[in-house]
Amino acid sequence: MVKLKKAFAWLFGNFSSSLIYYWMPAVVIQDFLNTDEPDGWDYGFAIFFCIAFTFSLVSEIVSYQ
Repeated sequence: MVKLKKAFAWLFGNFSSSLIYYWMPAVVIQDFLNTDEPDGWDYGFAIFFCIAFTFSLVSEIVSYQ
């Protein structure tokens, strides 16, 4: 349990700005999957938020090293 607490402390301490927004792609994709007929805006939002989150997380990992 102590190792798990240390791992979460390290993760949230070093990558806090990306992890604050981790829920955004999940909400967009969940809404996208529950829509009967997704239109272009639904596809655009889903793709944009997934790419934005990935870019943010990768840039923090690169800057961490």
